[in-house]
Amino acid sequence: MRGLLGQTESALAVTDVDEEFQWDHNFSRALRVPVDGIIAFDNSASVEAFGRAHDRLAPETPFVSMGAYWSEEKSFVGIDLGAGAEAAMDHLISTGRRRIAYMAPWNSDLLSSGPRYDAYRHRMESAGFPLETISIQEVNIGSVKETLTESFRDSMPDAILCMNDDLAIATAFSLQRLGIAAGQDIALVGFDGIEETEHCPVPITTVRQPIEEMCGLTWEFLRTQMEDPTAPPRQRLLKPELVIRESSRG
Repeated sequence: MRGLLGQTESALAVTDVDEEFQWDHNFSRALRVPVDGIIAFDNSASVEAFGRAHDRLAPETPFVSMGAYWSEEKSFVGIDLGAGAEAAMDHLISTGRRRIAYMAPWNSDLLSSGPRYDAYRHRMESAGFPLETISIQEVNIGSVKETLTESFRDSMPDAILCMNDDLAIATAFSLQRLGIAAGQDIALVGFDGIEETEHCPVPITTVRQPIEEMCGLTWEFLRTQMEDPTAPPRQRLLKPELVIRESSRG
């Protein structure tokens, strides 16, 4: 987004409204900052509340939400994480994996909810396979290695679907230190599509989010509202792309 705005006369000011919402359960400080437009990005707990607060406190300021969570009543560019997770699960099941675990940090509300977990649960239940979640204390190699060692003393799952790529990368190195070959002994899939997944010792399959397209459309939608405040809301839902690499090939 900074790159896009750098080509215009507009500037980007970033504020963490999630922290404000967590402590005060309101957005008055953020919404009283004089700006030409607002882009709300990616928080399941606060984006709808932020949209409602916008209607009360700054209704004349153009507003677009983007990412995995959005305000349904306004313009948005969403990313269908559920569709991406479904594609990942279909790939794993089609390559013969049956015992598939879902991994996320212990303090994340996405360990047992959200579009990624919901898609995982739906696909596993539809196939008649048991659910299995892996709760990680910290997203680093040591924490993941310790959790895998303690949780799977007898046998590892056939595959692990990680909540994001950082977790998948930590898992890949943890498996390597345990003498387990990702892509051979166990399949591994990440989520986001960051560049580092391609350059791990075993390139990691990932669900790539269309970040550039999302940012471009968001700026287009916001600019439309800035130029014509009476324009109707514009809404678009984008699908991620499953990028299959050595970590999950059959």
